[in-house]
Amino acid sequence: MEKRFRDYLRHLEKLDFEVLSEDEIFSEREGIVMQVTVLHQELMRTLTAMIGFLTCASIFLAVGFVNFFFVSFICAVVFTVASVVCAIHYKDISDVMKKMYFYIDKLTRL
Repeated sequence: MEKRFRDYLRHLEKLDFEVLSEDEIFSEREGIVMQVTVLHQELMRTLTAMIGFLTCASIFLAVGFVNFFFVSFICAVVFTVASVVCAIHYKDISDVMKKMYFYIDKLTRL
């Protein structure tokens, strides 16, 4: 998926905005909006997974503090690390979305 968006951003960077017709501008803008919709869905999936991992980490941490069970602390750390990985993925996707919105704004101004 990342490769597809990298290729699409490369396509937008190579695009000469000065010579585009109205139909080409409209079609490029619609393509970007479709890609942004896919990115929004991916952001929601990532956010849902991150919230689930943090909830599990909190539960294991609470069980670890109540029962002083070492395995619970390890599970809490594992779920926290998984949540951090999701957060990094979320940040990467949001950076791509910012670039897409930049191109939408650029096409809108033409």
